Amino acid sequence: MAPIAPSNLSSNWKKLQATLKTSTPTASPKPKKSDNETHPPLKRKRPQKANGEHAYVSPKSVNGSATITLPKPLPSRKRQKMEEPASVGASIKQHDAKTLSTSASMPSLRQTPLLSSSRDVDQAVSILEPHPDFPDVENEGVSELALPGKYVALDCEMVGIGPEPKRDSALARVSLVNYHGHQVYDSYVQIPKKIEVTDYRTAVSGIEPKHLRPDVARPFEEVRSDLKILLGGRILVGHAVKNDLDVLIQKHDKRLIRDTSKFSKFRALANIPGRTPGLKLLAEKLLGVEIQVGAHSSVEDARATMALFRLEKGDFEKEVRQKYGHVRLEAAAPDVDVDVAGDDEVKPKNKNKKKKKKKKN
Repeated sequence: MAPIAPSNLSSNWKKLQATLKTSTPTASPKPKKSDNETHPPLKRKRPQKANGEHAYVSPKSVNGSATITLPKPLPSRKRQKMEEPASVGASIKQHDAKTLSTSASMPSLRQTPLLSSSRDVDQAVSILEPHPDFPDVENEGVSELALPGKYVALDCEMVGIGPEPKRDSALARVSLVNYHGHQVYDSYVQIPKKIEVTDYRTAVSGIEPKHLRPDVARPFEEVRSDLKILLGGRILVGHAVKNDLDVLIQKHDKRLIRDTSKFSKFRALANIPGRTPGLKLLAEKLLGVEIQVGAHSSVEDARATMALFRLEKGDFEKEVRQKYGHVRLEAAAPDVDVDVAGDDEVKPKNKNKKKKKKKKN
């Protein structure tokens, strides 16, 4: 059928078309996307709270009702360094032994002062070798020739026991020398049968299984009793001597102890400031000798400790007097006092005892 031209349409048809045209709704424009849809939620600016924390608004929340509080972000590394207290010194990474010596908070140890004259060093080193008139006799017990005197130096050797031999130790050898370096006492010590030696530490201690046999080593109680007599009323020299006293179950007056690991001048020579210097290090720096090259010898270590004490004896005693005051010790002989500050001066003890008057009945 051919289409009808608009001029040939009837008036009624034209009215119907006009009515339909007015009743048809116009196409509404597409709604504009909201800000929430155009920008992803992760890129939205987080509202700031008063305490510095950030509140994260979940994309599924309505009108921001559901929020998750996130912790305060850590400051930058630069700010951490600025806010670090001065007392802390090096940062956490600088607590390694290799970096502590170069830390800005640590003193320089490049220019170590010579503590004593060469003459004093020679005199101190002279006692490191056994005297021909007082030879060392291994496992002799109490010496038949050398006397203890006023000053004695103590050293012990240990072996590892139990399931953790690197941590748990037992006494295996004890040595004592006098002020001149003569061996006063030396003995191997029996290990109780109930205790198993799991590491003799031979490379370090020099102790072998044959040394601790019952027919060679002495019982612990016998050794302890001998040391109690030899140490009584004398000035005890040692390096970290508390460890030796603990293993011997002995007590000694702190005023009569000269510990080379705690002496202020010696502590200043430690590789790591604030730490305890080793006996080997002190011997190398102050005496110019190398000890403990192979297996340790408790006699050799005791002599080295006494040599270090003799090197700085005057300042050592001065430091003790500043801490404890003037101290007198009881000598082995009755009614005799020995002046600690002096070398070997013995002064008689004054007796001012008042006689009690007998009451007459």
